[in-house]
Amino acid sequence: MNKAESESLELDLTERSWVCAREPGEADLVILNTCSVRKTAEDRIWGRLGGYKPKKQEKPFKLVLMGCMSERLKEEILNEAPHINILVGNFQKHRLLDFIEDSRAEIPSHGRKAQEAATRPGRSTPCVSLTAHGEYRFSDLHYNTGGPRAFVPIMHGCNNYCSYCIVPYVRGPEVSRNPKKIMAEISRLDKAYVREITLLGQNVNSYNYSCNGTEALTFPALLKLIVNNLKRIEWVRFITSHPKDFSEELIRVISEHKAICRHIHLPVQHGSDRILKLMRRGYTRGQYLNLIERIKNCIGGVSITTDILIGFPGENREDFRLTLKLMEEVGFDDAFTYRYNPRKGTRAYQLEDSVTDSEKRERLIRVIELQRRISKKKKMNKIGSRCRVLVEGFSKKSREEMLARTEYDEMVVFPGKKEKIGHYIRVELTSLKGNTFAGKEVK
Repeated sequence: MNKAESESLELDLTERSWVCAREPGEADLVILNTCSVRKTAEDRIWGRLGGYKPKKQEKPFKLVLMGCMSERLKEEILNEAPHINILVGNFQKHRLLDFIEDSRAEIPSHGRKAQEAATRPGRSTPCVSLTAHGEYRFSDLHYNTGGPRAFVPIMHGCNNYCSYCIVPYVRGPEVSRNPKKIMAEISRLDKAYVREITLLGQNVNSYNYSCNGTEALTFPALLKLIVNNLKRIEWVRFITSHPKDFSEELIRVISEHKAICRHIHLPVQHGSDRILKLMRRGYTRGQYLNLIERIKNCIGGVSITTDILIGFPGENREDFRLTLKLMEEVGFDDAFTYRYNPRKGTRAYQLEDSVTDSEKRERLIRVIELQRRISKKKKMNKIGSRCRVLVEGFSKKSREEMLARTEYDEMVVFPGKKEKIGHYIRVELTSLKGNTFAGKEVK
């Protein structure tokens, strides 16, 4: 979502005649778009902010902090980062450009308070705070890269309030985007020769749009509407799904439409019913495994990836063992794994963080090692097979190799030319380098 919102902002800046700086030292405007889901993301931003402080002594520029961190840590940022010019939350991003370009723009009431705070001892720069909550506004277009893939936000916010998660507090409740606006954006992407789109939402499969008492359009219905109106775009993906909202109708729609990629990211978070209940996930281990079985039985050759959270308060050895066992039972193609860290304002923040840092590290290492073994075995079984890929660009290691992606979200590098970018081709998978396939083009 941050990637899509950043591209939309870059597009707006370009339309107002701003030019992308070749390096930070040349910039008249620096915008940091932030995430608060994990402490490590916030730590990186604090480090970036520290790096920009001396640069402002060398050259004047406007420094903007935008996104979830601005929502979560307003007062702390005003106190600890006196060199920030504008603080922008998730609901006022549409007002940013006017404040950047018009120094005479009237500061709203919440901004006046922030500017008064900015004059207190220790602040070197007046700071406008655009952090009031309001109605979230979707941009008309979220694509500015010129590449073959694009993100299309279809909803915003979350109503789940999982006990460890800060997202509902900084992104607000769920808002489904007008399907006419979604289809208009996809039509523009089609004309721009985009070949693959990814539908985005904090809880994408709870999309539910109704207007003026009309019958609600659900996520499966929206998917059908999209795939039935595609032209040049051939693949559709979506992230992120919640297991409790993954309906039988959605499974059926995926199985019936080849344009929907056979890759599903379905965060399980944990393998213990006791911990899942403490997390407020809304399903049991058995219900998740049953859902996986139904998906695999109905959608041939589907790849399934997940998120796993280790070290939640109260997690004991048996809870951890059940998580490892679930990973083996499902056989995830890949997993994003991370340690629990407290997020102030969430329900879990009130729980005793009973798992030590060393235990969290040790358990996380075991989870990563297990997933690597599972992933490698599944990938090795594909060596020698042939599949269709979308060529995305050059390999990071060589301009003689191209980077492509399968519909199962697997990366492939192969010898090729620039002209292949943006085209679907067939490759034979010849070997595995780390987590990436090596291949060769075939007819």
